[in-house]
Amino acid sequence: MAYEPGRSDVPLEESSDGPDLRLIARLLVAAAAVVLAILFVAQNSDRVETSFVFFDVTTRVWVGLLVALVLGALLGQAVEAMWDRRKKRRAS
Repeated sequence: MAYEPGRSDVPLEESSDGPDLRLIARLLVAAAAVVLAILFVAQNSDRVETSFVFFDVTTRVWVGLLVALVLGALLGQAVEAMWDRRKKRRAS
């Protein structure tokens, strides 16, 4: 329920009596993610050799997965930006 001027004297933020349950849930999810990330790093500390097109790298498993995750996220953002740009060009 959103605050609507004229329908209430009290803004939504001042009308709640208890703690913000959404904030608590977000903090709990964030804490669980941090704990899981620490456990993942601790369990995947073995060294592996990763071969790419032009080079070979010896690194820990979690580092290789982190690099792959970051590169995938960047690639996804780039593709989304190109897609939005293409849609804007076609609309005008």
